[in-house]
Amino acid sequence: MISPHNLKIIFASVALGTILLIPDVVFGFVYEVLHGLYEVLEEVFDVLIEHLFDTGTHETQIIVFYLLLALIGYGLYRLWRLSLRWFDTFKSAWTRQKSNARLYWQESSWLRKTGIVAVSLTLISFLIYWHTM
Repeated sequence: MISPHNLKIIFASVALGTILLIPDVVFGFVYEVLHGLYEVLEEVFDVLIEHLFDTGTHETQIIVFYLLLALIGYGLYRLWRLSLRWFDTFKSAWTRQKSNARLYWQESSWLRKTGIVAVSLTLISFLIYWHTM
């Protein structure tokens, strides 16, 4: 049986691989879903405000515009606050990984270092070749 931790790693690997291999399809799909949700939210607000406040079409559109602008602004503010936390977490993980890699490199033999460099150069060459095909 697959442990929950390994399942998360597998899911993240598949998601990252999908995004890297077909980004136009993934981002196009995400754009369409978000646009559809925006349109549904706008229509719900239109109907709700028009019936609650008994306003005309023009007044309803103005109210919905500013309401959606406020919601988007609040969402961007929350995303900015969350990104600050993510950045701090990323920065500490990056520092820890960098010190671990430096320690591993210092403790490795010259044969191991040669192997690491050779595999890295081979991988980079393959990626450049695959990208330019």
